[in-house]
Amino acid sequence: MKEIDNRVRVTKMFIRQALLTLLKEKPLQNITVRELCQAAGINRGTFYTHYRDVYDLMEQIEEELTEEFQKKMTPLLSGNKNIDLVDMITEIFSLIQNNAELCLVTLSPYGDKSFLFRLVSIGKEAGMRAYASLYPDCDPKVMDYFYTFISSGCIAILEQWLKEGMKVPVEELALIVKGFIAGGAPFTQSN
Repeated sequence: MKEIDNRVRVTKMFIRQALLTLLKEKPLQNITVRELCQAAGINRGTFYTHYRDVYDLMEQIEEELTEEFQKKMTPLLSGNKNIDLVDMITEIFSLIQNNAELCLVTLSPYGDKSFLFRLVSIGKEAGMRAYASLYPDCDPKVMDYFYTFISSGCIAILEQWLKEGMKVPVEELALIVKGFIAGGAPFTQSN
């Protein structure tokens, strides 16, 4: 049974890797199951054992990353004011590093922007709740703008970091981003 589970895991890994490779060349809607199977070195029956179509495959990949991202954001949702922001950012960036190829594809011209917006929305919910508890006198509209600014900046930083081959250690990048966030957050306070 263990050998079968391992074979399934390896097969799914080959299929997912093939999809990410093809997504570097063209959009999802132009990828066929036939070419995906050819790239993965499997037959169509094997593919259909695990997925309905390429959209189902992409949805499962994105759902797994979304669940992991939500877990990383849980400390912000808890209302705990003693969260170590650098540790949390480091965990999120490590997750991105571990899924670098998917993240690069998502940020590419052929990437699924709705997936990116879903992750930003999850981050916004957690971030806005945390900011409100840390800065109770904040102007909600200014805080909304602040989050938009920070999330756009983080996406740009991550995109550059990924494209450069992630040469800066995750912990160092987290410290840089924490400095940007912490430096700007007090501005949201009402005067």
